[in-house]
Amino acid sequence: MRRLSELSLSLIGAVLLAGAVTVANPANAADLPRKAPPPAPVVAAFNWSGFYAGVHGGWAWGDLESDFFGESIELEGGFVGGQIGWNWQAPGSPWVWGFEVDSAWADIGEDESTTIAGITFSGSSELDYFGTARLRLGYAWDRVLWYVTGGVAWAHNEISFGVAAPPFAAGIASDNTHIGWTVGGGVEWALTDPWSVKIEYLFMDFDSETYFSDLAGGFDADAQIHTIKAGLNFRWGGYGKAPVVARY
Repeated sequence: MRRLSELSLSLIGAVLLAGAVTVANPANAADLPRKAPPPAPVVAAFNWSGFYAGVHGGWAWGDLESDFFGESIELEGGFVGGQIGWNWQAPGSPWVWGFEVDSAWADIGEDESTTIAGITFSGSSELDYFGTARLRLGYAWDRVLWYVTGGVAWAHNEISFGVAAPPFAAGIASDNTHIGWTVGGGVEWALTDPWSVKIEYLFMDFDSETYFSDLAGGFDADAQIHTIKAGLNFRWGGYGKAPVVARY
């Protein structure tokens, strides 16, 4: 009986010891140092900062208005030119600030003529050059940049009249440089780190100028022009990938 009692006590002690160890182990595990979380991944995002230059071409349409004609004259035609500019984008920010100057050789105009009793009377308006200096504000989705733009615009225009009664012909012409303003917007896509393409729309409103001022005081005319163009840019400086740390 004594041995049976001693054996029972020994078994009870072993069970109690095993329970104590089981209870103690989680507490000890909780005291162990925890592993540091992995660092947040660094995601590479395209950055639009830097200088750029490029070429463009497109189509324009609009109206030349003057009391002399009694109604507006519809203008249309093509143009080709170049641009230079600068962008700045803070790392980690989608907003892009910029400035751009462009100029273009153009053939935007209208020719009209009529023949009466063998005599041909003709008149034309020809806008052969225009340019702009604009601020740009854009929002970038990595390599795609949507932007609005606005600033100052200028254009050179010539109005001419002629009369022809073969074999004789004569004509007069007057030209002016108009100053005005422009607003518009577009989208630009970075094909590679330095190269990008864009589509852009601009509306230009030019102030009135006096034509043929030496002939009985002449007459005033102004113009409103719409343009749509495609462009190609090469950028250098701060372009390319900028690190953006992912946040959780």
